[in-house]
Amino acid sequence: MLSDAERIEALEAAQKLVATLSNDSESSRSESTRVQALQTANNIIRSLEKPEDGLLKFAYSPTIWMAIRTCVQLNVFDIIAKNETTSAREIAEKSSCDETLIRRLLRVLTSYGYVAEKGDGMYGANKWTKHMQNRLTQGMIKFIYDLAMPGITEAPNFFKKTHFQNPLDPRCGTFQNAFRTDIPIFPWMALPQNKEHWDDANTFFEGDRGSRPSWVTWFPVEEKLLSGKIDDRAPLLVDVAGGRGHDLMEFLDQFPNQTGKFILQDQQQVLDSATNLPPAVEKRAINFFTEAPVQGAKIYFMKFICHDYADPECLNILKHVTASMKKGYSHLVINDFILPDTGCSLLPAEWDLMMLVLMSAMERTESQWRSLLSSAGLSIEGMYQPPGDGQGIIVATL
Repeated sequence: MLSDAERIEALEAAQKLVATLSNDSESSRSESTRVQALQTANNIIRSLEKPEDGLLKFAYSPTIWMAIRTCVQLNVFDIIAKNETTSAREIAEKSSCDETLIRRLLRVLTSYGYVAEKGDGMYGANKWTKHMQNRLTQGMIKFIYDLAMPGITEAPNFFKKTHFQNPLDPRCGTFQNAFRTDIPIFPWMALPQNKEHWDDANTFFEGDRGSRPSWVTWFPVEEKLLSGKIDDRAPLLVDVAGGRGHDLMEFLDQFPNQTGKFILQDQQQVLDSATNLPPAVEKRAINFFTEAPVQGAKIYFMKFICHDYADPECLNILKHVTASMKKGYSHLVINDFILPDTGCSLLPAEWDLMMLVLMSAMERTESQWRSLLSSAGLSIEGMYQPPGDGQGIIVATL
């Protein structure tokens, strides 16, 4: 039964949503408008859904994640996407899986809208199914399900055991408790026996921004970072711990006429897997806990690095970065979440807890960023929030 208050609340949210989407201006198609419309749509659902029903459904939602992970393992999404309609029997034969199990897994996914239901035991692909085929998406699914979910399950017991203290030690967190190790997650993944997890992680990192726009498309790069005299003898941009170079390549795509040296630095085994870099990019190995990056660059770019560590480890990394920076010339550009003190969007809040689980680390608020960078001897030129709910940009100098 819907109360008058719930009906009015849902109606007001629906009217707001219609008004937002009915605007035919350029701004109505922006990322900010899309995220705002999604939030309004979620408000409609919360107005109509009874708390007892919503929480019960949420309690069972891990089964959706389990079904997705299993279907990735069985290549079910690839099988479905090859034809307009595919039967459960055909999927079972091609995946070497019991047909009844296939039907049960896909019953959840069709109900949730991730696979199209074409009839009794008949399935087709929609945009969600096709997205599940994506290499980067599958890397994310494997990494989060296989490595984060055990720690998430273990977290309440771990918190109780540590008297509900905020975890700060990367050698003693929920991940270590779940996997019975005292090794931080990145060195643990680098072990030969964990190579598959390492590959999944680095594949996920290539696409961890999702559909949100790259910083080079909305931040005034040329005005803030490329104005004034540029030393052609020094690197223009050093991507510190830049993985397989995906962010560096986006910079080059956005500014194809920008000359200078472009350096990608990461652990050697990560660089070895970066096989599609353009000739303009030079690879150099680094351990940022003990080594400084290439010296004298105009831009030192760090995306999703500081959020992997608590302040002591971050200060150690930043000590080496600042040692390479040239005062009055170099800029440190941090691409990371800048959490608001109130009204935080769901994704950054969830990401913060994911860093707690995996790394004993955190996403930071504006005041926490200011404290960290000040302690590292850096002056903040500005903090810039992106359109929508993605990662912001912090520009700092010596």
